[in-house]
Amino acid sequence: MKKIILGLGNPGPRYVFTKHNVGFLSIDRYYEINKKIADFRKISGRTFEGYETGNLVLIKPTTFMNLSGQVFSELFRKYGKTDINDIIVIYDDISIDFGKIRIRADGSAGGHNGMKSVIGALNSDKFPRIRIGIDKKPEFMDLADYVLSSFTNDETYNLYKVLDQVCNSVDDIISMGVESAMNKYNGKNFL
Repeated sequence: MKKIILGLGNPGPRYVFTKHNVGFLSIDRYYEINKKIADFRKISGRTFEGYETGNLVLIKPTTFMNLSGQVFSELFRKYGKTDINDIIVIYDDISIDFGKIRIRADGSAGGHNGMKSVIGALNSDKFPRIRIGIDKKPEFMDLADYVLSSFTNDETYNLYKVLDQVCNSVDDIISMGVESAMNKYNGKNFL
């Protein structure tokens, strides 16, 4: 059975280093860290691109964020129906401080449109997820403008410290389970 690691973001060069794209950045970082020890091959479809090795599939939807869940119909056709516990979704969260991640075994979308789409497509919210803190938006900014803004210089300098912990947490969820990973990572600042 395949394990699907789904990073949420928006396709295209305009969005690469925006706060809303930390899910995509996590997928790219996981591949970068592990490509020397795993035989990855690039994969793509009508609604996704990513990497595959053994029973692990790293996916970035090629739809825009609000339609992220559309990727599952194509993935399930390609790989067969995957147990919902074998799906890990990685995405940004404005209610968590930058430098922290929060792992959950399940839960609502919390106002995140990409997660609303994923939950709707899976018809369940009972799957593991890793939320990456991007800080609260400043009072003077619109939410959409904030999440589509680039990281500050300080954040960019520290971003890969956070992404490396996200990658470690993916491995730990797979090997130790969600509860153990939650105890290991939740509440810690990785800067």
